[in-house]
Amino acid sequence: MKVATREVYGKTIVELGKINKDIIVLEADISKSTKTSYFAKEFPKRFFNIGIAEQNEMLIAARMASCGKIPFVSTFAIFNTIKVCEQMGLLPKTFI
Repeated sequence: MKVATREVYGKTIVELGKINKDIIVLEADISKSTKTSYFAKEFPKRFFNIGIAEQNEMLIAARMASCGKIPFVSTFAIFNTIKVCEQMGLLPKTFI
């Protein structure tokens, strides 16, 4: 039986969240697509919808990690790379 990777991801982070209270989930307004909505339902105080602001999502995750939390950052791959580069001023000239 085939199961979508995102389905397994959503259910697995819920199981991990039950084991470790330091696990948090950040996502960029796509919880239905990434299935992080399962975590949001189970642990609403440890779930953060940052909205369409992937740059901020990564910075928030880094700060939370520096405070001992274990962030799972969920968004689409292209936004997780290119949008973060914009925030840090690292966007290659070919994209400008």
